[in-house]
Amino acid sequence: MAKSLAPKHIALRICRTIYELNAQDLHWVPLDEVCRRLDEHHTKALDAALEYAREHELLACSPPPVHSVMLTHKGVLAARGKFKKSHRESG
Repeated sequence: MAKSLAPKHIALRICRTIYELNAQDLHWVPLDEVCRRLDEHHTKALDAALEYAREHELLACSPPPVHSVMLTHKGVLAARGKFKKSHRESG
């Protein structure tokens, strides 16, 4: 099955990747490392996903251009599959 390019789906994959890299430690992670782990290039779709994640308080992002990201508490819950259904349906 092909990976979804919807911003919310990419955002959740980013959250899971950061969670796998840092478990629950809330530390900044270079975006290049996240892209390598996802086997994705930094594209406009990734930028849209980062914006979605920032708007829904899943990630804290460095100022544009984004070079590093950090999970928030909501991002940890999303990575663990406990993201509220209302957030999944919005956006």
